[in-house]
Amino acid sequence: MSSLIRTDLPKKRKRGESRVFRLKTFGERGHPAETNELSFRDNLGKLLEFGHFESSGLMGSWSFQLEVHRQPNPLYVLLFVVEEPIEASLNLRCKHCQYVGWGNQMICNKKYHFVIPSKETMAAFLKLEGGICASPEKESLSHLVELQGHVLHGFFHSNGFGHLLSINGFESGSDLTGHQVMELWDRLCTGLKARKIGLNDASHKKGMELRLLHGVAKGEPWFGRWGYRFGSGTYGVTQKIYEKALESVRNVPLCLLNHHLTSLNRDTPILLTRYQTLSTEPLITLSDLFMFMLHLHSRLPRDSYINNSRNQIISIDSTNCRWSQKRIQMAIKVVIESLKRVECRWISRQEVRDAARNYIGDTGLLDFVLKSLGNQVVGNYLVRRSLNPVKKVLEYCLEDISNLLPSSNHELTTLQNQYQMGKTTTTTNGHNKITRGQVMKDMAYLYRHILMDYKGVLGPIGILNQIGMASRAILDAKYFIKEYQYIRDTSMKAIQLDGGCKLGIFCTIAWKSHHHNNDIKMPPQECIVVNKNATMSEVCREAERVFREIYWELRDFVVDNQREMTTRVDEMALNGNKGLVLDGNVGMMMNIEVMKYYDDGDNKKDMRIECECGAKDEDGERMVCCDICEVWQHTRCVGVQHNEEVPRIFLCQSCDQHLIPLSFLP
Repeated sequence: MSSLIRTDLPKKRKRGESRVFRLKTFGERGHPAETNELSFRDNLGKLLEFGHFESSGLMGSWSFQLEVHRQPNPLYVLLFVVEEPIEASLNLRCKHCQYVGWGNQMICNKKYHFVIPSKETMAAFLKLEGGICASPEKESLSHLVELQGHVLHGFFHSNGFGHLLSINGFESGSDLTGHQVMELWDRLCTGLKARKIGLNDASHKKGMELRLLHGVAKGEPWFGRWGYRFGSGTYGVTQKIYEKALESVRNVPLCLLNHHLTSLNRDTPILLTRYQTLSTEPLITLSDLFMFMLHLHSRLPRDSYINNSRNQIISIDSTNCRWSQKRIQMAIKVVIESLKRVECRWISRQEVRDAARNYIGDTGLLDFVLKSLGNQVVGNYLVRRSLNPVKKVLEYCLEDISNLLPSSNHELTTLQNQYQMGKTTTTTNGHNKITRGQVMKDMAYLYRHILMDYKGVLGPIGILNQIGMASRAILDAKYFIKEYQYIRDTSMKAIQLDGGCKLGIFCTIAWKSHHHNNDIKMPPQECIVVNKNATMSEVCREAERVFREIYWELRDFVVDNQREMTTRVDEMALNGNKGLVLDGNVGMMMNIEVMKYYDDGDNKKDMRIECECGAKDEDGERMVCCDICEVWQHTRCVGVQHNEEVPRIFLCQSCDQHLIPLSFLP
């Protein structure tokens, strides 16, 4: 495995070495695999053909080297795809499926983990691998997928359902932003044609839970940008409760909030006034306030600020270039004036360069300035730079941000004297400015003192006292799902492939589950590819192979021989929009093995959960079992704090009340 770990890229790649792929396009169709719209299994196989394969015992892995950027310094990351067969799994049943609401899903034969290790997890893995080399019976790859703190870790079951376990951006020491990691994951899910992806939203920034912050601001979690929606909640929170909680917090009027906070907390009303002054639109509700702050934070470049100084020119470090600061400032002025003349519309880098060359003959200086000006504030303007997704060329645009400037120096100067949290507005040469970091600090302060510490700030003041309760409900909605609707939305029962030589049939099977009261089980459809003139017998054999390959419970599944097997597939009538449904049975030995698993107490099938919050199923939160009635409840719901140990002997309230009369017996 150690041969997979490469800290840098050789200047010249030797023949036989692994290829390098661009992170920005990896996972799209043709980058690198030509995927189709039919089968997750086929698409995954096509992708893995481009990876560098190595095996370790029962598990195998493929590695891909991804180029993040080339300038100013080359940066590469490694993506591992680890195949985990069910024989190497500690538990047959997937706990993530249980928590997100897919507890009735059939058990799959394999998982495919997609992992980008962080520097820390890579170092830990190499250390573990060194010890494992002396013990060949141990699986080194299993340690890689078990480590916590990867830049990216998600996995797919072999039927196309999957889970995103973790992403980590700059704040965790990663070389990638959280947006870059999520874009990569979403491209992989889209390109491979995943069915559904679930996640446990634990994203946070500067101590703020993003599912609450973005929920209040935008009405959806941070992952909502990529299409993730409510899946299931913890502590009995349903979708209806979640939506009601969002609505109640988002619509709290700032005027009412400001009125009550004035007598309880001096700093919070000052902040509300500050951002109402900065906004050109009226901020009416709590949602408006947090939305404006997020928008303002996103528009401020890193390590820069908005100020009310006119004609300010940014300072570019000229210590490592051959031009003086004076020549650089002159070139900046020329570029800004060239962008002004096109009236704030997007133009290509070449057009800006050509217009500036009428005044600056040194093309090297122009190239240096254009590179340095990207997303920088100059006076009242923000120089935008973006890659045109169609033309694949860099484009520039000048955005007027004067409407974000303070309308009155006196207002902000007054606010400076009243800050008591280290959030003073910085001044330079008498000019007020708002830094990106300051907006984040203000946002964290309002988050803590309005959304979280509501009792200390608001007290029992009617409807405002409900903010904390609603915030708690929003935080308890942790599991979100994205459905990739590529098979469900199609009404096709079959499709011609390879110029009409082959036929792809959307097929599922029906069989009696002896461990589920003989209920008829039907897994999701799969695309069965056969020759156009194939007989029904050939279709059945291919369906048996595909479903045996995917599901552990169907390893010896056999289609019932009850229909005319010589019928050609292009002549048979498919079952409406369900496509082809094949009846079948599972062998006796497999039935015994499956029933033994479901009868095993380790799978917690027989757990009786009756919590006062309304929960009836396991949701991943800590629980405690009554030693008399053996009913499970959340520790939080019975008054056991998260930092407290679970009592060795625990009695629920009902059993405790029944025992009180017994204490008086002789």
